[in-house]
Amino acid sequence: MKKTGLLIIVIFSIIGCSKQSELSKIFNCSSTSIKNTKAVSDFNKNFKLSIPNNWKTDLYFDQYQSELFTADTTKQLLSTYILDASFNFGILNFDEAYYIKIDSVLEVSKLQKINSGNLDFNNKPAYWYVAKGKKNNYNYHQFNITLKLSENTYFNSYSEIYGDKNIDERICESIAILESLEFVK
Repeated sequence: MKKTGLLIIVIFSIIGCSKQSELSKIFNCSSTSIKNTKAVSDFNKNFKLSIPNNWKTDLYFDQYQSELFTADTTKQLLSTYILDASFNFGILNFDEAYYIKIDSVLEVSKLQKINSGNLDFNNKPAYWYVAKGKKNNYNYHQFNITLKLSENTYFNSYSEIYGDKNIDERICESIAILESLEFVK
């Protein structure tokens, strides 16, 4: 009887250690893990992400942001996704004006928001959404998350997902990469 009780405690301890983020739970992501990764920093070294070794990554910066674009270029566009992540300077408040602006940008882009919400991600207040529509004559989904870092800085990332197959799996892979997010400064 004591061995059975000990076994149950060990099993619950193991399950408890593999805690999913709130965002992963929202999308019902199973334990998506990205293997064979390398740490990649944005140009100004504000943040790092663990990205698969075989992905192509480009960096960009200007006086307002430091950005990285990455994608698996060994796969067809309809089988992968493009991930953009950026550290931005500017004031950001998750208020009614912000949500109206997001809806306006989506409307101009002819994208329809299908799900959204607020949560804490990486111990920061965040807003995420998923939108769908057409882009470059393809059915298209966009997963976007924005984190408020300080009074005048924020982090934004979005995934461009083309086609109609494995949308949830590609969003979950994007989330798994974002869960590796580490702020350097």
